[in-house]
Amino acid sequence: MSCNIIFDKYEAYTAGETITGRVEITMTKSKDIRRISLIIRGRAKVHWTESESYTENGESKTRSVSYSAEEQYLNSETILFGHRDGPTIQLPIGMHSYSFACMLPLGIPGSMDGAHGKIWYDAKVKFDIPWGIDDTFKREFTVIPMVDLNQDQSLRMPSEAEKIKNYCSWSCSSSPAVINVKMPQSGFAVKEEIPITIGINNLSSVEMTEIQTKLVRKIVFTSRSPSSKDKTDESKIIYQKYDIQDPKCQTIDLTSKLTVPHTLLTERNSSIIRTSYHVEIAVYVSGCHNTARLYFPVTIGTYPISPNFQTNNVVPQIAAPITSMMPPVPLPQPSPIPSPIPFRGPMALPVSMPPYPVNNMPSNVPSLPYPPALPTNPENNIDAPPPTYNDVMFGWRGNEKDGHKPSAPSG
Repeated sequence: MSCNIIFDKYEAYTAGETITGRVEITMTKSKDIRRISLIIRGRAKVHWTESESYTENGESKTRSVSYSAEEQYLNSETILFGHRDGPTIQLPIGMHSYSFACMLPLGIPGSMDGAHGKIWYDAKVKFDIPWGIDDTFKREFTVIPMVDLNQDQSLRMPSEAEKIKNYCSWSCSSSPAVINVKMPQSGFAVKEEIPITIGINNLSSVEMTEIQTKLVRKIVFTSRSPSSKDKTDESKIIYQKYDIQDPKCQTIDLTSKLTVPHTLLTERNSSIIRTSYHVEIAVYVSGCHNTARLYFPVTIGTYPISPNFQTNNVVPQIAAPITSMMPPVPLPQPSPIPSPIPFRGPMALPVSMPPYPVNNMPSNVPSLPYPPALPTNPENNIDAPPPTYNDVMFGWRGNEKDGHKPSAPSG
């Protein structure tokens, strides 16, 4: 017996989109089965270990404490063959095909693989075999979160910050350096430029040598057992470095542009794995003085901010209706088809029905932040696993310095 889960799309799916595909089962001999189910799941798990000191009978000791948490976002089951709690039915020899469709909820978090946790989605086919061990087949797929920057009007507002830096030595400087930074907005999509305007009036006697602008990603993993605790992983995504040609110059005017690379989007829909970004401006000086730093929180989203966006607009559609609990997209009508049942997760469609329509991205939708990863020859490679998260998002490197490569837990 073999089982293949085939998705109609090889690239990632966006939250709010409908997943379509088919399950192909080949039987080399007949088998008694109670039912065959398709389960589409979305889960998150965090885990890390820390050393902890404690005292026992007046003696200091050290022990390892494991922190963990789990969360579920999607768990839909559809019976492809047989009936729940029904009689045993014989699945005959041959190839059996079942089409399916499942609308992803709009608010689910996106797939990610981090240093201390992972969010992943998969489709699992389960064979309920009476008086035997149930067979299961799984295949993962990638989900991109829906982060429409136009839905938050505060993201289109300009930002400005000023820092007055006093550089002291054995004879304290009487005049400070005034650093002013401006940004036109705080929401950006992948491939957009983040313009940063920097103005410095250096009235101190300290020479300024270098300015750096950085886009920094911060991922916070939160445990629930044995207690609530945060573990933070912060990394520099992209930066620009500018050497100051005349360190004694009192007035410095600079415009820096950071292009947002392919990276994780801002994620707030998970309570145990949250991804955020900020722009950091660092001004370096000569001598033993602290570096002046300014921080601007930014949101990295799916859709760029549109200058003509109206606040009463609905959320743009990706490839499926985003109204909650809507029935699946109607099937083609060359012959009469029964009315669709209310949507309750993935729907198994009889083989005799026409194939479920493939949802394609509309032409006016911006390119996804995750570049598609197609097999060399999809027609001859339907059994190949779907692209991994790192394949789809080549910008994500994880925690390379210690060789950590998290993977989805079994089960």
